[in-house]
Amino acid sequence: MAHTEDPTPAHSLSDWKVLLPYWRSEDRWKALGLLIGIIGLSFLDVQVAVWFGKWDQTFFDTMFAYKVAACIALIPIYVVMMGLSAGMRVIQQYMTQVLSMRWRLWNTRVYLRKYLSDNAYYHLEHGENRADNPDQRIADDLAQMSVWTLRLGLDAIQAVTTFLSFAIVLWTIGGTLSFVWQGWHIVIPGYMFFGTTISILLISLVLEKAGGPLVSANYRQQHYDADLRAALLDVRRNSEQIAFYGGEGAEHFRLSDCLHRIAANWRSVMAYTWRANTVVELYTGGINIVLWALLIPKLLAHTLTFGLYSRINSAFMNVRRSLQWFIENYTDLATLRSILQRLSEFERVVTDCPEGGVVRVPTQQGQIEIRDLVLDRADGSRLASIGDLTIPAGSRWIIGGSSGVGKSTLLRALAGLWTYGTGRVSFNMRDAMFLPQRSYVPTGTLRQALSYPATPDRYDRAACEAALEAANLDGLVSKLDQNAVWGDVLSPGEQQRLAFARVFLARPTVLFLDEATSALDTENETLLYTRLLAFLPEVTLISVAHHSDLKRFHAREAVLSRQGMTIQLLL
Repeated sequence: MAHTEDPTPAHSLSDWKVLLPYWRSEDRWKALGLLIGIIGLSFLDVQVAVWFGKWDQTFFDTMFAYKVAACIALIPIYVVMMGLSAGMRVIQQYMTQVLSMRWRLWNTRVYLRKYLSDNAYYHLEHGENRADNPDQRIADDLAQMSVWTLRLGLDAIQAVTTFLSFAIVLWTIGGTLSFVWQGWHIVIPGYMFFGTTISILLISLVLEKAGGPLVSANYRQQHYDADLRAALLDVRRNSEQIAFYGGEGAEHFRLSDCLHRIAANWRSVMAYTWRANTVVELYTGGINIVLWALLIPKLLAHTLTFGLYSRINSAFMNVRRSLQWFIENYTDLATLRSILQRLSEFERVVTDCPEGGVVRVPTQQGQIEIRDLVLDRADGSRLASIGDLTIPAGSRWIIGGSSGVGKSTLLRALAGLWTYGTGRVSFNMRDAMFLPQRSYVPTGTLRQALSYPATPDRYDRAACEAALEAANLDGLVSKLDQNAVWGDVLSPGEQQRLAFARVFLARPTVLFLDEATSALDTENETLLYTRLLAFLPEVTLISVAHHSDLKRFHAREAVLSRQGMTIQLLL
């Protein structure tokens, strides 16, 4: 979880980079077909609404002429059109949900591929160029983006369609305003249309001015909410360590700090929302005054019938609704804009992961070659000068030195995780395996945890049982197909033994061990190294360790220091 004092959206990033890729993808034709169908139903729905306006005028003129039989004859037609309108809206909603899910699934797959490619997920957590809470952006923001974009976009299209359709109606039945002012004879055709449009557009400008900062406030609120979830997840994952330390007070302080950030920013959200809602409520309550003012010329001319008023009111309300789409959806638009900016930022950070100066070159050779390797820290300061080193295939080396001289960083550079510095490393990466000090144990069956990173169907049960027994985990053989949160069930020592069991299954030709037995007693450590060399006698072995007892399993030792690297013969 990355804390930022004042996270703000990057306004220079283009939201279209997030929105457009799906509509250019292999799924675009199905998506466009659904979108065209949805928009087509919107057009039909608007035309039905126009028809209802004409029907209202006919029905009420007939009613107030006391033609009962004619009124009754009009009702079946209304029922049929109402059924068609309802059916179209249900189908449109269903198609929108289908399109929304397809869009979300496609985006999520793309973002997951980017997140898990080129160690982007690692650099996001350990590099300088970070994006907070990538899990929220992939799981929540992408889902909300598809739903909000479709809903607001389709509503906007329907608003434009409604505006064009009823603007013609309002222009036609509204008539012309003619009057004399200071000797000038002024004629305003379609005055009702112009009066309605100008008044609503002016209110929209006022609203944008009053609620503009709401976008940034919503962006920050999502950031702080995600920070609180991440902090709670930290407590859940590390409950035992916190309990041992008695760290409840420190955790309460940390979580309270997250709540303080949420509360402080929420006051900004409330202030800007209050300003925007004040404009909206005043507009909603006062907009009918505009209609009444526009009807005065017709009242003075005695040309307003109840049927005509019903149709004018219907056209006015529809033009008003279409023009006030921005007003009614302003807070939702602010939320969507903040989501798009978070996704744009994530896109930028993922694609801008540092390439660095340390180059890995895959080869088919069994030996490891290091040329002119210099390791730097992320801030550019020098960490270690490795120089040139050739490790022949099948040889066994241990990396020693005091803490902080770059032993684990060297293995990270060999794995391609550390790119700060210069130089080149080459070896057969396809058949290489790295065992970090803290082993990753995924949730699921024990067979899945044992087979990782391969799928559980890669190895048969006999091989899995043999690997567990070789790693001195005989007691887990009967639990191979049992589901559990194995990272919590297994002790740190058992997790490290499970990592060795993976080695016995995968049988790599090159093996890197980074303090991979630090949680084990001497007996288990000796047992695992002995069985490792018995199972894989030709393996190229590179160990980073502080235990001097492990030197007997290696032929050479490379000792790192601030001055450079020295090599010692052990056997």
